[in-house]
Amino acid sequence: MANLKDIAQKAGVSVATVSKVLNGLGNISQETTEQILSIAKELNYRPNLYARNLKTRQSRTIGIITEDMTVFNAPPIIDGIGACCEKRGYHYLLENLRLNKLGISPVLDVNDHSVIVNEAVDFMMSMQVDGLIYLGCHSHKVLHLPSIGDTQFVCTYCSCTDSSVPSVLYDDKKAGYDVAKYLIKEGHTIIGVITGPAMSVHSINRLTGYQEALYDAGLRYNPKLTVCGDWSRDSGYSLAEQLLQSGVTAIFAQNDIMAMGVIDYCRQNNIEIGCDLALIGFDNREISTVCRPTLSTIEIPLFDIGHTSASILIDNIEGKPSELTGEIMLECSVIERESTNYRKKD
Repeated sequence: MANLKDIAQKAGVSVATVSKVLNGLGNISQETTEQILSIAKELNYRPNLYARNLKTRQSRTIGIITEDMTVFNAPPIIDGIGACCEKRGYHYLLENLRLNKLGISPVLDVNDHSVIVNEAVDFMMSMQVDGLIYLGCHSHKVLHLPSIGDTQFVCTYCSCTDSSVPSVLYDDKKAGYDVAKYLIKEGHTIIGVITGPAMSVHSINRLTGYQEALYDAGLRYNPKLTVCGDWSRDSGYSLAEQLLQSGVTAIFAQNDIMAMGVIDYCRQNNIEIGCDLALIGFDNREISTVCRPTLSTIEIPLFDIGHTSASILIDNIEGKPSELTGEIMLECSVIERESTNYRKKD
């Protein structure tokens, strides 16, 4: 591989001159600059980034530590991070902890989690990254954060017990409120809810928002119309019968997968979604557009979560502290499709 000395010899200039041209420094004539750049291209020169990083103490690279790449939220968030990096002239390195595949909970298995995170952070620091983004599988608190000195740090899709660390999430509570408000506006007053696991922060926040919307509309909350699922399609199927027997005209399934279970049950029992029953999910997963009827749902701003996280991190790296601090909540959107196209039968 060609180096600076090879280029200098062929151009008949000093190594220092070549270095200045390739790094965009110094007052070098246009003719000499073009000659050096042409020779560098001819010799297929590739800069030694490690050496440059050691010299400048800045790599223009950030590290992303994701809890599990197989979770639906990770790819679009990383895409948002990548888009921001591209715009700002940065690169990123990605480390996948594979927590879901390994069966490790960042909240319940703190010791195992801390070992894996420490190894990932050590690797990123050895690669001279300028900052780190920690990408969670869900909106939990990161209980363990290794010492990283002055390196900038941002949490995304989760938050940190250290309030000084910026965290970018979405507003679950507001989304739950918007779902109920939308269904009430469509004429529904008996609205069933299939939550996720009872201790899930997502379940709690979405249900709280739903309850507040009922209150604001002057409707009484009926706990019998709230049933607890486990995010699975089977739980949506099994709980649909219970809610329908209670006389609900609409169901809010707190994720799209459970909503698919409701569709399965209704199809098998000749209940027409969008006519006999309105149904809305959450997450705007790919399946929501290909099922029949298509599923109304809540879209989480995953790309924007990633882009915002990277923007905050890079601003902090460059000494331009972002005005966004603490927990930054981005708003979700209601996506209206066929499953809430409610029409009363004659």
